[in-house]
Amino acid sequence: MAPWIAYGTLMLAACILHQFAALALVVHAFVVPDYARRAWAYTALLVAAGVAPLAALGMAQSRQVAWIESVTGSEYQRFAILASFAMVLSYFASSGNAGKVSPEAPFSLRAIALPLFILPTALLMLISLYKPFYVERYVLYGLVGLALLLGAALDRMPELSPNLRVTGVIVVALAIALLIPESLKLRAPESRSDNVTDLAVVLSREYTPGDGILYLSVKRRAWSLAYPSVNRGMFDLAQEFTPEASHDLYGTELPSPQIRARMRSSARILVVAEPKGIHVGSGGTERMKERVLAEYFTRALTIQVDGAQVMIYEPRTTATAAELAVSQE
Repeated sequence: MAPWIAYGTLMLAACILHQFAALALVVHAFVVPDYARRAWAYTALLVAAGVAPLAALGMAQSRQVAWIESVTGSEYQRFAILASFAMVLSYFASSGNAGKVSPEAPFSLRAIALPLFILPTALLMLISLYKPFYVERYVLYGLVGLALLLGAALDRMPELSPNLRVTGVIVVALAIALLIPESLKLRAPESRSDNVTDLAVVLSREYTPGDGILYLSVKRRAWSLAYPSVNRGMFDLAQEFTPEASHDLYGTELPSPQIRARMRSSARILVVAEPKGIHVGSGGTERMKERVLAEYFTRALTIQVDGAQVMIYEPRTTATAAELAVSQE
């Protein structure tokens, strides 16, 4: 009983911290020995019941991840190649110590490692056919399965015949060669669709008291959540209620007439928007913001960061005076 209590507690904690960890329960269904299936099923049901309220709340707020796009052909292809390598590696890991089953280890390493690598990603890709949820880092824990297979295959190499040993080394080397670029890419700022750190640095550097911050799209206010201390002292021209008060990532915006009045009275506006050519939303409020900027302001400076841009606008009268001063010199 105690091991199942510990297992259920750990799985519930994992699912609460990261809801897609629930896909690991599906993996375990393929691994549990027959004599333990009933105990596992009861424990899994209790875990599912414990995480169900959080899952329901998450689904009710699923629009907050509406930025996730459908799985691309290249993502399918990359996963298929790595899954193929994992299956070949599982052959090399299928005997020796890694393949032995005993009362202390009632299933082989391959039995847990291969499903752990393949199933979470495959299931999330299938779910994404209905509603896009697939982001590679959401199921990054599945790579533990591939790492186990690589280790088991390397451990078995001394037991193989010379020809199989050469083949095994080649397969392991190719798998590692495929993984290294992806691993480095995931850890680089470019792997994110936007670089909120650079954005916070730019806003902190350019903002001066009396300026106004304007998020062209309400959805882009979510960028401010990463560094609340940077954005706390800045005047958000369009915001009525903060994301915290609104219980979502975007906050609640003022009616268009009030936003327009605030914009007109601003000495300078720092506009935060997507890169040129990309539009997250194009509602009436966003078009109103663009019209006011075009009619009453001049863009003085544009600063590009990964996945975003900060455009500094000054009132036309101020900009015209500055231009006249420069021409007179």
